Amino acid sequence: MKTVTIIGGSGARNTLIALGKIKNIKINNIVTMFDSGGSTGYLRKKFGIYALGDLRDRMLAVSENEYLKDIGSQRIEMEGVEHSVGNLLLYSLVKKYGKGYLEVAKNIFKTPENVDFIPIVDDINCSANLVIKTDSGEFLGEASLDKNSDKPLNIQDIKLDKKVNMSETAVNAIMDSDFLIFGPGDVYSSILPNTLVEGFDKTISKSKAKKILIINIMNKKSETNGFKTSDFVELFEKRGIKLDYIMINKKTLPIKKIKGKYGNFSGWVEDDLSNDRTMKGDFINEKIPYEHDPDKILPTLKRIIN
Repeated sequence: MKTVTIIGGSGARNTLIALGKIKNIKINNIVTMFDSGGSTGYLRKKFGIYALGDLRDRMLAVSENEYLKDIGSQRIEMEGVEHSVGNLLLYSLVKKYGKGYLEVAKNIFKTPENVDFIPIVDDINCSANLVIKTDSGEFLGEASLDKNSDKPLNIQDIKLDKKVNMSETAVNAIMDSDFLIFGPGDVYSSILPNTLVEGFDKTISKSKAKKILIINIMNKKSETNGFKTSDFVELFEKRGIKLDYIMINKKTLPIKKIKGKYGNFSGWVEDDLSNDRTMKGDFINEKIPYEHDPDKILPTLKRIIN
């Protein structure tokens, strides 16, 4: 059995769904816990817990509890905030079971036995936020990018406002993995924050896993406006992540402007890479064109892993 670890944003749910169709593999999901927007941000501020939104998203993606899968993403408005039912459930489990909430959640969500979910930090009360340095000044928290989603921001650097240690479980997952998959998802606000925790650099330098980057299909105006495929690769390799495979979508649709759930997209990612690491194809979800289609990325992932 080969072990695959996903390090990605909310877009990684489609990677997880695709991997779930490959037999005889162990799948670990390392999840960022620094989101500060919407329901997740409200729960963090009110109850002093880390972010639960991306975790909920991944668990629902593979849940075999059809009732929970149906209602888990539904929203309930409270105190002017639309809360995901799944977020409220996870918070309730954190409150009752503390650090043991994840094992209970996996049973309730009925997630497959070969799939695990690993917060990038152990401390459930982690209050660290992302600091985004742009040519327009510094922004605090991922939510600040959502609020400026109609602006083409030039992001220069990101950091955490507090020192936090990488969870030992996440370290072990990376060290034991045959493959590490980065992405897709919001690069600066969802994927790369995982690389900012203490211990990540040392762990990734020791990892012998083959590293795969699934490049986004479209550019988000507030994060990667005007990015080409080489710009994505450069971001990861600057952080010591030497990529072995780069998956690039080659299909576009005749659409000029697309607004996603958390921001505006500024166009298709232009491909300017051609080497033996690139694996190109039609990976697009034609109903949600900024997302990958799990059935389309599956054959390429199978080819790499098997």
